[in-house]
Amino acid sequence: MTRDVRERRLLRLWALWCGLLLVAAGGGVPAYGAQPRAAQNPLSVTYVARACHEYGDIAADEAPAATQESLRALGPDADRSRPAAVGTASPPCEPLTGWTFSTGTGITGPTAGTRNLSTVIGPVRQDITTRAATPELDAAGNPTGRTLRGAVTVRLDAAEIAALDANSLWAQGGTPAQPLNDERGAYGFGALRCARDGLGGDNVEHLTIPAGTRHVLCRYDAVASPPGAGTIKVVKHIDGAGRGDFRVDGNLSYADTDDDGTNDFVLSASTGKDAARTFVRGASDIGSAPWTFHEARTPGSGWERVGAPDCVARAADGGRGRSVVRTDAAGGVRVGLVAGETVTCVYTGRRAGGEGLVRTESLGGTGTFALDLEVPPGAPPIRTRPVTTTRPGVPETVVSSRAVVSGTYTAVERKPVPDGRGTWGLTSAVCDGEEMPVTDTGHTWRVAHEVAAGEDPHCLLTHTFTPAGAIAVEKVTRGGTGAFGYGVTPHPVGTRPAEGAPLHGGTATAAKAAPVVRADGRPGPVASGLKVDGGLRYTVREFLPPATDAGHWVLEGVDCGAAQVGPPRPGAFGVEVRLTPEHPRPTCRFSNRYVAAGTPGVTKGTLDVIRTTTDDEKLRPEATRLELSCADGVRDSADIAPSAPGGSLPEHTFDTATTCTVTEPRTGAAANARVVTSASLMVDDGEQRPVRPGDPFEVRPGERTVFRLADAFTAASPLPSLALPPSPRPTRSPLPLAGSSPVELSHTGDDGSWLAPTAGLAFALLLGGGVLLRMAWVRRRRYE
Repeated sequence: MTRDVRERRLLRLWALWCGLLLVAAGGGVPAYGAQPRAAQNPLSVTYVARACHEYGDIAADEAPAATQESLRALGPDADRSRPAAVGTASPPCEPLTGWTFSTGTGITGPTAGTRNLSTVIGPVRQDITTRAATPELDAAGNPTGRTLRGAVTVRLDAAEIAALDANSLWAQGGTPAQPLNDERGAYGFGALRCARDGLGGDNVEHLTIPAGTRHVLCRYDAVASPPGAGTIKVVKHIDGAGRGDFRVDGNLSYADTDDDGTNDFVLSASTGKDAARTFVRGASDIGSAPWTFHEARTPGSGWERVGAPDCVARAADGGRGRSVVRTDAAGGVRVGLVAGETVTCVYTGRRAGGEGLVRTESLGGTGTFALDLEVPPGAPPIRTRPVTTTRPGVPETVVSSRAVVSGTYTAVERKPVPDGRGTWGLTSAVCDGEEMPVTDTGHTWRVAHEVAAGEDPHCLLTHTFTPAGAIAVEKVTRGGTGAFGYGVTPHPVGTRPAEGAPLHGGTATAAKAAPVVRADGRPGPVASGLKVDGGLRYTVREFLPPATDAGHWVLEGVDCGAAQVGPPRPGAFGVEVRLTPEHPRPTCRFSNRYVAAGTPGVTKGTLDVIRTTTDDEKLRPEATRLELSCADGVRDSADIAPSAPGGSLPEHTFDTATTCTVTEPRTGAAANARVVTSASLMVDDGEQRPVRPGDPFEVRPGERTVFRLADAFTAASPLPSLALPPSPRPTRSPLPLAGSSPVELSHTGDDGSWLAPTAGLAFALLLGGGVLLRMAWVRRRRYE
């Protein structure tokens, strides 16, 4: 063999080796977005229970309510910068094992039979009980490696998922029959929060799972050895004519309604209609920790208090109580409350005199009011001007005059022009403590008052705003007659309804087009008195009659006209409505069809879920889990044994359109195996469309849908053993200091796990190429 031939062969070998090097370096880099997407975990909730020594050990709600159900005020506000704080256990609170939670589809208020605690109605589960410990999960439902004590994690069952989809899933501490788990005074309610800060301060929480989240926490804080409970009732009574809002400051309330730094609550009273607020609070000592409150007086309000508040204490049997109550002329009250007793305090108010001849106030909002004053013959004219109120319930002076002569004075007010947002009404006119009649002429209101000689009269005109928004519902059915329910719930733009129970409701029993009546049986819009506000949306929901063996109802369509925002959500039977001044009172028409069992000509939709995997038990020594979840309540799952190359779920049929999700909670892969998961969707033998596992897809009546999920298994290559020089010691530590938060890098879909084997292989090829190059150089020197 000639020298040139040998050199050419060595150079070809060197070129081949470099090509392998490039393939190793480039082929090991996965394309962006090609990484398999992990299958979503099932929806789950971790319930955590804590026992605290004092109410002050429990963080207060973000917006405490005046009637919060804890017997005493809670401690400092929670740390809003740490959303996960709902699940943490911070001393001196301790894990509480054996505490039971319940879920339900609605709520009801506190009663004496429920220990003055709210409970769920329509209970779904009443056996969710905390254990000694449970693995902690992150928002995606993956284990964090840590453990939560006094907790239990449960998957949402089909009934809970259906309630979650309808935005009517609630969690409760204890059970409806035993809200405190029959602990007989060992524990008292402190707080309950689910997924986010609670805003009600009661023993039930609206349970939601935010978009993109598969797991949330519910934390219940109990107080060990709570005080006995008593009741304090505060009443406002009007002496004479008039109406108004009256603020009461003190520690009796847990809320600060006017943000002035002092807790308070408001009583709205009028002539013949007292206002009252009842508080269930812990027993207290008059000397060291009394319950205190006093009526706050707003300067210029036109009201005066009549004497000191009248308080009385009653025992449970109605007899004289032992609670100690002290009052003062300034309207202050101090209560040393005895458990089981009720203390009632009545504040009496009346209109005060003033120099204003005519004043006006507005309730329910603020507005501008224009009126003239007709004077008796011989009296000098009195000029008036339009007046704008700045705060609800605070009067503004329209006209003031000292030149008052005897005779009849008549206030003539031009009605404000409706703008689509609502209407104003002159609901009260009080002159010198007497209610005066209001005459409606169609375009004006007229109020006449007779003034005697030497009098200095004063009148107050009260206007009340009524929002113009209303939503009516019409029912159209085909094929049968059924009883349908409806609910209307407000919520901010871009969010789902904030309350689980509808704000307004109605029912319909119809076999043709007919209006839906209100829940109280009277005709009219299902929801009225709604705010016409660009920042609000109203979700209108339909609740179908339950399916029977004879058949079921399906929703064919919803039409709310120009007020409708987008199409109905699949499986939710609800539609979103926007009220505007141009369209403040829309009508939503729901069309439904009855489908009898076995009806000919009715084509159902079908769904097949097919799974392919590997039967190599070295790569997959454990079973693969496959799960199906649909918005209409369909649930199914299957485990594929290690020796099976695949499997499927039974075919499911659908009468109405819905959305479904197919997930793979576990692949069964060995520790040294790598898995790439892919999925495709095919409708009616059409093209197989790639989809991402875990994403929802739609199933429609009359269509055959096939969802395929496939796993590709490969064994990870062992790393070559290479002796590398020691790395220089860094001058600064790249790790966070003890006690600091770990630094998280943004996830791009590429975790960098390919770098180690690729770098090792490239290094080995580079080393081999260097040996070949050295051989070629030595041979060249030998022939030179």
